[in-house]
Amino acid sequence: MHSKCNLSNSLRSKLLLTGFLFIIPSWLWAQAENSLPIADAHVHYSHDSVELTPPARVIEIMREAGLKFALVSSSDDNGTQLLSELAPDLIIPGLRPYRRRGELSSWFTDPAALEYVEQLLSINRYASIGEFHLFGDDVDLPIPRRIVELAEQYNLVLHAHSDADAVERLLAQNDKVKVLWAHSGFEEPEAISAMLTKHDRLWADLAFRSEVGSGGSLSKEWIALFNDHPDRMMLGTDTYTPERMYFIPSHADSARVWLETLPKDLSEKIAWKNAYDLLTPIWQANKHTNSNGITSDTACDAISKNEAITMESENYSVHLQPTSPITVGQAASVRVTLCGATTLDTTLKLDASMPAHGHGTNYTPEHQIEAHSDKHMQYLVEGVVLHMPGEWQWQVEVRTGSTRESLSHRFSVE
Repeated sequence: MHSKCNLSNSLRSKLLLTGFLFIIPSWLWAQAENSLPIADAHVHYSHDSVELTPPARVIEIMREAGLKFALVSSSDDNGTQLLSELAPDLIIPGLRPYRRRGELSSWFTDPAALEYVEQLLSINRYASIGEFHLFGDDVDLPIPRRIVELAEQYNLVLHAHSDADAVERLLAQNDKVKVLWAHSGFEEPEAISAMLTKHDRLWADLAFRSEVGSGGSLSKEWIALFNDHPDRMMLGTDTYTPERMYFIPSHADSARVWLETLPKDLSEKIAWKNAYDLLTPIWQANKHTNSNGITSDTACDAISKNEAITMESENYSVHLQPTSPITVGQAASVRVTLCGATTLDTTLKLDASMPAHGHGTNYTPEHQIEAHSDKHMQYLVEGVVLHMPGEWQWQVEVRTGSTRESLSHRFSVE
């Protein structure tokens, strides 16, 4: 179990704002900094919220809450884009098919709503479609069917505020799409468990389920659900009105209380890892899709070996593409594409050395990941400085777990 000694960022702010002096032991501050991360898989920043709470303040609230990331969808999409641009490390965008709040009961029969979705998909990138409200056999109407088609085309999760019947109809329409069940359908734990058992492409969030962990403890029914489906449940606040944006820190803190009653591995999965495992691979792949929804897995096929330095091993091929000519003493950037089977913990490092001199560069370049799927990774490595002319060697190290593989290529700089 996790330690109960937990001082959140939001509580710290409240203490400082009171004007009183509190002597807080340093170990308690350290515990606050290391509190359980939370992924919030159900946030909205709609038009009225944008008017009342500036984007910078929303990001501040999320960081105060100790969020690892948040899945954000909004009515209209402007709020989501504002947050994504301001904090791309924190926001995973979802596309809601509502232009204003009042469309939740009409969007699925409104051609203009579908046109709105298709237009935004052509210009922006997302990880999900939703949260949308859809019930029963309305799923089988033409517009929802088209939404399911778009979810497959653009590699998107369907975030559905639906009853169990609608969820099953969504999954039946396409054997590739994945569904995140908003609010777990407001079903009882036993019914949620039955749905998760039946459908391996279904996940569920706990947004607006205040009965979960009420009073800081879990009922035996919720514990049984979490134990039976440890990889399929995740947290959410549901900021469906402007004032609920300020609930994000307190919601995260209250969730930490009941999460601490669970085994560490299980609590971390519910707190953030399940959402991470579902959403981040999709978002990393979709960031660099084109307007037709073709994913960046094709990046390896598109690389011309005449334009790239290629290194190959038994398991990988690595392609280096300097963004400008490499010259002595000038900082350069190199785009590195790793092709081969990768996982979430696969990492890559690029460096250069002079074998004849027995030393490397005088500078440490910065590595920024641009794309990651199960078939490739792409990095932009900036600040590469070759400080003298002569014979150099590119060195690439690929790590996955405890395994390591090295690739190299010799070249000259004059």
